[in-house]
Amino acid sequence: MRKRNVLLFSWAIVMLIGELHAQPSVRHLESPYYIFPRQGSQHIDLAADWLLTSEEDTIKHLEALAENDWFNVTYPTSVQMAHYHAGKLGNPYEHAHALEHEQLEQKVWYYKKRFDMGEIRPGERALLCFDGVDYFAKVWVNGQLMGAHRGIFGGPSIDVTDWVVHDSNEVIVEVRSANYRNSAFDNRKPGNIVKGWFLTGGSGMEPFFNLGLWRGIRIERIPAYHMDRPFFYTKVLKDNQATLGFSLEIFSGKHSLDYQLHPWRGQQVVSSSHFPEKGREDVKVPDELTVSVDFLDEGKVAFSKAFKPHVIEGRCFLEDTFVLDNPKLWYPNGLGDPDFYQVQVSLQVNGKTVDVIDLDFGVRTIEQVRSAGIRTTDRWHNWQFVVNGKKFFVKGINWMPVDALYDLTPDKYDWAVRMAKAAGFQMFRIWGSALLESKEFYEACNKYGIMVWQDFNIANFDTPDWPQEVWEAQVCQNIFRLRNEPSLAVWCGGNEFNPYSYGNAASIGIVERNLAIFDPTRAFVRTSPDGGSIHAYPDFDPRWYRAFDLTPFVSETGIHSITDSKGIREVVDNRELENLGGMYAETFRKTHPEFVMHFAEYNPSRVPRMLSRASHIDDMANPSLEAIAEATQVAAGEFYQVMAEAIQANYPVTTGLMPWVYKRPWPVVAAIHLVDGFGQPSAPYYFLKRTYVPTRITIQIDRLLWAAGERFPMEVKVLNGVDQPGFAGRVHVQVFDDLFQKVWSAEDSIDVKPETSVTTRGLPAFDIPDHYKSRFFFVLAELYDAKGNLISRADYWPRTIPQMESAEYHSQYVAKPMEWPTLEQGPWLKPAVAKTRTQLALRINRMVNKGNGLWEADVSVENHGNYPSFMTQLEIEGTKRLFFADDNFFWLQPGESKEIHLEMKLPEEIDDKPVNLVLSSWNADADKKQFEF
Repeated sequence: MRKRNVLLFSWAIVMLIGELHAQPSVRHLESPYYIFPRQGSQHIDLAADWLLTSEEDTIKHLEALAENDWFNVTYPTSVQMAHYHAGKLGNPYEHAHALEHEQLEQKVWYYKKRFDMGEIRPGERALLCFDGVDYFAKVWVNGQLMGAHRGIFGGPSIDVTDWVVHDSNEVIVEVRSANYRNSAFDNRKPGNIVKGWFLTGGSGMEPFFNLGLWRGIRIERIPAYHMDRPFFYTKVLKDNQATLGFSLEIFSGKHSLDYQLHPWRGQQVVSSSHFPEKGREDVKVPDELTVSVDFLDEGKVAFSKAFKPHVIEGRCFLEDTFVLDNPKLWYPNGLGDPDFYQVQVSLQVNGKTVDVIDLDFGVRTIEQVRSAGIRTTDRWHNWQFVVNGKKFFVKGINWMPVDALYDLTPDKYDWAVRMAKAAGFQMFRIWGSALLESKEFYEACNKYGIMVWQDFNIANFDTPDWPQEVWEAQVCQNIFRLRNEPSLAVWCGGNEFNPYSYGNAASIGIVERNLAIFDPTRAFVRTSPDGGSIHAYPDFDPRWYRAFDLTPFVSETGIHSITDSKGIREVVDNRELENLGGMYAETFRKTHPEFVMHFAEYNPSRVPRMLSRASHIDDMANPSLEAIAEATQVAAGEFYQVMAEAIQANYPVTTGLMPWVYKRPWPVVAAIHLVDGFGQPSAPYYFLKRTYVPTRITIQIDRLLWAAGERFPMEVKVLNGVDQPGFAGRVHVQVFDDLFQKVWSAEDSIDVKPETSVTTRGLPAFDIPDHYKSRFFFVLAELYDAKGNLISRADYWPRTIPQMESAEYHSQYVAKPMEWPTLEQGPWLKPAVAKTRTQLALRINRMVNKGNGLWEADVSVENHGNYPSFMTQLEIEGTKRLFFADDNFFWLQPGESKEIHLEMKLPEEIDDKPVNLVLSSWNADADKKQFEF
């Protein structure tokens, strides 16, 4: 996909690699010390409204930029998205516009901004802080070169006090891509570039190589006496009291940038760092300093404590503990409310407040203890999560960036995380080839109760050439930045790399030692998978997940499908959306270039695996876009359901599941996903959601493929969640043929165990009739409480297929995992279901405008017919839309009604044509109701 200029001279590559070291006059600005944002007049926000221009090469004098064609960048994002927002280039996510953006990474970019500083008080320093520059940068302030920086996840931070004036100042930033003038760059062998491969044109990102000022820029005005890097953590929860640990750095006459973490160059340190220099003693400051800590709950002070630290000139640490009575606790989704405090840390000098830092902090303990299974390898991690004393099965998901090109707005984060909360997710694993996530992401996770497993950005490669001072600066910046977040639960070195290899030993050692120093309160996993966890991407019957009976944690697994067809039609030339059945043919890329560009990992060897599963749902010989998207999604949904139920039923040996992947970061066509790049959930989102409810009935299905005449076992397992009560109930299981005629049923009492538990009840087997060949049948399992209230329902659609009539094929299939078979002649689920019709009715009970294009609706759906409604689905037509619902793609019994809540994003200006909510199913005509705006 990528068009690389292979004619570049080798001397240009050498110049790039050695550039910073070849310019001794340019100061290196990499620093491990994250500077915390201040409040009020101490803080100057420079994030918005920069001017941007480019040159073909680096400039020798700033005057060369004077006559350039500058354009405005309204908020931090990539150079690519800045061009789109300014109307310079097309939307990189639509059609083939991504190719227009490839030219940008081989230019040199210059940002500039003017700002007023205001009066600098005596002893005050002005620190210019960049929270994210990708990748090579130089910074000038009022014409003076401050230095050069490498990295992406924090820095540079620069003391600009001596270079700024009272009113009009100018900052100019030069930014170059990590692959600038480097035709030999290989994103799977990063060389000396400290960056994950996804952001460097890796799989699913082939047209893009990110660069730019992509996070906030600010000036922090710090007085002679000031604080930095506060850290709060929960030591003990007991008897309605929380013992909290607290540390803080206090400075007098110095600041963070006067210090270094290690002497990366030069002589070895021979004396302890706290010993005074010759002829000088550590001097206690003459003023009286007080540190005040205030915990605010909804704006009111809930706790306050003052500390009187012993402060010396230079830098020292305040470390203490204190007790919080009757604390509000932060819990993950489903375990309790995610309550947290706004904490204000202030420094008073002789009774006058001079420095203030605000942060969010949640009182909670997150521990990991040994799971119940036996140990099977040398490296064995503790995988049983315990939050505030509660053991539970972690219902998680993997996370990719909310946007591929750094268009990381708070509303996108809030939508995605709120939708995850609605699905019952309790943990995100931040995949190691993407982002060390932003403040806005963590704010959403704190708010909605989603724990975060944060990978560092090593993924699928070795790092022997990484400049370790750059790596350590990036590691420490983010430890300091994130360690107070209540949602942060786990640190991990990265994704699918060997932390024990020669090339990675130094890099992972830097992570490990700095976590031991600066955040020993959280679990650290060197890589994923490791220590007993697995990543599994099988092409087999999902029942085989039951064979992973000794696996303590599944940190990746999943299956491909095609994303929302409406979204695809918005970004791909509709003339290409034909003849999709042959998408693994050698000629397909040539005839469908835009379609293939929007794949994540266009890999013809994987496409047949996706289509083979879809071939059980509908005829895939030459499907429409809508048919292939629906069939692949439903097939993936079936896989996720059976897989997730099998893994959860293995508790307490298996203690967590995080499928790949939640939201794709741009509008991909085919990928493993639950939510597309726009933010629209696909069918697998709802299938997994139904397995993540607090109490779930399951049939631990022996397999999905059968032969006529076989005996189908009925093993019922009820999965109960943490804090759920035990109860006496009844299980009722029915089997229907493919015309929805009931052919078997059984029921029995069951005493469901309380808390996180698995309760098993065996029922008589169902004998598949000898004549029942090449047909689906439906298994409907329901759980009722003692009063007859429906607690949970699950449906399955096993099938008899021609291949299983072969004794040889049958014996192989049941004995070991086999590739999923293609059904070129059927049976096909959708046409079989469509033969038996029922009737649906829809009513909109409530619709509320929440502002900014957000709406909520409560609706009633009812099946008025005599047969079950299969794949009952709500949709919106008549406008662009994003929405998620309490349920979708569900089974609705005859005579049954259901209340459903929807949350929607609709255009703020709706055309005159009607916008309808549509209720339909595979065996019922649509009922439409027009929205009243």
